[in-house]
Amino acid sequence: MRGRVAAVTAALLLGSLMVAAPVSNAAIPSADLVQMCEDLFGGTFGSPNGEPLAACQWNMSLIDASDDGSYGLATGAGVQVGVIDSGVDFNHPDVAPNLDVDLSCSFIFDDTPTANPAEIANGDCTNKAAVQDLAGHGTHVASLIAAPVNGVGIAGVAPEATIVGLKACTEQGFCFVDSVAAALRYAGDQRLDVVNLSLFVDPFLYYCKDDPEQRGMLKTLERAVRYAQQRGVLVVASAGNESDDLQHPTTDEISPDWPPDSAEIRFIHNNCRVAPAEIARVLTVSATGPIGYPDYDLWIADYSSVGMSVVDVAAPGGDYFAATGTVQDAVIGAIPIGSEIWNAFDPLNANFPGITTTDAGAGYIFLNGTSMSSPHAAGVAALVVEMHPAWPPAAVKAAVQRTAQQLPCPEDWQPLFPGDDRQRCYGRNGRTSFFGHGLVNAEAAASA
Repeated sequence: MRGRVAAVTAALLLGSLMVAAPVSNAAIPSADLVQMCEDLFGGTFGSPNGEPLAACQWNMSLIDASDDGSYGLATGAGVQVGVIDSGVDFNHPDVAPNLDVDLSCSFIFDDTPTANPAEIANGDCTNKAAVQDLAGHGTHVASLIAAPVNGVGIAGVAPEATIVGLKACTEQGFCFVDSVAAALRYAGDQRLDVVNLSLFVDPFLYYCKDDPEQRGMLKTLERAVRYAQQRGVLVVASAGNESDDLQHPTTDEISPDWPPDSAEIRFIHNNCRVAPAEIARVLTVSATGPIGYPDYDLWIADYSSVGMSVVDVAAPGGDYFAATGTVQDAVIGAIPIGSEIWNAFDPLNANFPGITTTDAGAGYIFLNGTSMSSPHAAGVAALVVEMHPAWPPAAVKAAVQRTAQQLPCPEDWQPLFPGDDRQRCYGRNGRTSFFGHGLVNAEAAASA
């Protein structure tokens, strides 16, 4: 992925497998998808809630974000969660009810590369139209955090939390330093409770301190994160989809990703950092597949980056084909029909049935990535904040870690493919390089 979305990585993967010609309106009926999910997951995960697509939400069952789990204890009511991403869909029924339009803002600037003119607001928060999600990624992330229990689609981890859309990524999925830093500072100004960043910040995957330009960019991001944290914001970030061990980095082959065709192979060491995943006091999240499914023992998603002292917790990010052999092994979330990601994925139903669907006229899609794992952790953090509104970010982070379900290293781990830099899983005292303190648990966190 670029700073861009996990979804783009998935699109490239599935695109390489697609043989059918693109067709419009390919999404399968929701009733057919529900039957598929009940057949696949019903015996293992059941349905975590009463929403129409709940049978597909193995991810919520896995972390006890459910009617029988966390919902009876905390729902995120009164908690403000910023989604620093590609914007949000103001019209999606599984996002709009919990969206604070007044606080939402676009930080795409006149000089932001790849920007669609409709996204540009230059930080003028009166231009609400610029926050609209043209990519689709931010809407998916927002729904995992806080899709309401409203009889439509799915339910999120914190179904009564308030979402604040902070657009820092363009329609093409680039999330540049100045936009992300501005969004973080704004989150601090507004004293939001939690912000989620399912991205790495362009144009570099790794920012190396021995390069003056990269060092300056990294300092800009570090200062913005620190400012937000000092004003009470817990910053949550995805670990990345490069199958790297962030504690032992080796190469970066995709930087810089802007301007086009400027990337070069760089040999990197621990003076290089992925941002925001490796910025101090950020809650950094790796990704799992559907743990608990019969004969599925991989646990760590095949793309997820890891790293001792970097990864704090793990959460469901999905892993296409890993457990059931279907795309339903990914994570279902809301998506604007007609967005970039919807248009790329919807034609794939011919070969991967149910990768998109509609309910009540709204779009839903199965995506995988640490982009999907991070919002689960952000939602769990929102439950902690609801129960303990006076706690500082460090205490909220500690509660999310303390209440996670410890996961051991996979037995006899071997790298999965050429370029998989996760040479081994290691750790002690309940923390591992793959899963940090373990799998987030919404019910336990709500009781913390």
